[in-house]
Amino acid sequence: MDSRQKIVDSAKQMFWRHGYSTTSPRQVMADSGVGQGSFYHHFPAKSDLGREVVDANGRELLDGFRADMAAAGTGATGRDRLAVFLKSTGDALAGCRIGGFAYDAGVIAEPTLHAALGSAFANVAELIEQTVREGQADGSLRADLDPAATAAALMSVVEGAFVLARASGSQSTADTAVAGALALLAPPAAG
Repeated sequence: MDSRQKIVDSAKQMFWRHGYSTTSPRQVMADSGVGQGSFYHHFPAKSDLGREVVDANGRELLDGFRADMAAAGTGATGRDRLAVFLKSTGDALAGCRIGGFAYDAGVIAEPTLHAALGSAFANVAELIEQTVREGQADGSLRADLDPAATAAALMSVVEGAFVLARASGSQSTADTAVAGALALLAPPAAG
């Protein structure tokens, strides 16, 4: 593995566990085993590394959602794929690798990092919105749902589930939120 990737991999773990603002380049160097010259060759400023980590985590999150939704199978409905997304809170106590950046003052204060974070969430929103449309087309979701508003609500449920589970110290809090969102997505009972 090259030194750049070692730095990024170490920073991903350290920023997730300790936060961007409280993790120093020196700590990342020590954890990655990469020297100062190599570190600053790849990342002249800490914000350059932060941007790389936010972008990488965003890509990995989106790729993971796509893969998990595809694994639901060819017969899966849009609602089935949304259920897969909602169940991404399966280890809510660990926290979200991208959502945690939204609470870090250093990320929010740095325009390039804030923009990267916004872009990561926008990409997930686009996937969820498209999945809502697919669910409407296959009849598994109500036709009167606004796809963009529904995507925003489902993303809020997922991120909120992470926060509430960590605050309560209980995975069941996240599981209850997911069950509630799935119930809301159920088509109306035939009358």
